[in-house]
Amino acid sequence: MLRPISALTAVLLLFTFNRAAQAQAAAPQLPNCAWNCYSVVLPYGLYVREVTDGGSFVTLEDGSVWEIRMPQRPVASSWQPGDFVLLRPMGAPVQNYDILLTHGDYDKAEAKLAGRAHPPSQE
Repeated sequence: MLRPISALTAVLLLFTFNRAAQAQAAAPQLPNCAWNCYSVVLPYGLYVREVTDGGSFVTLEDGSVWEIRMPQRPVASSWQPGDFVLLRPMGAPVQNYDILLTHGDYDKAEAKLAGRAHPPSQE
């Protein structure tokens, strides 16, 4: 009775490890990366549609809403609709703010995706 149970346990363990390896292989991975290894393709930059709540949130032309980290909110509050901002992933995210929005040479704000306002208009 003990032998079939141990064989069944071995089969289940092999099946579980095989499924985990397949799931890990399906996620996009960065080469030579050991931690936080995923890649998201960001657009080079987008135009600002709206800045709300004193610079706390920036809505871009594609409808994405970005929450700005507290110390950079005064910078983001000066952005106007129609301003172009670059989007770049940060190498060392702070408190899950992992995207750097850049306007011009010196206006930079750490941001994280907060959601989507609405789909972009089809003009």
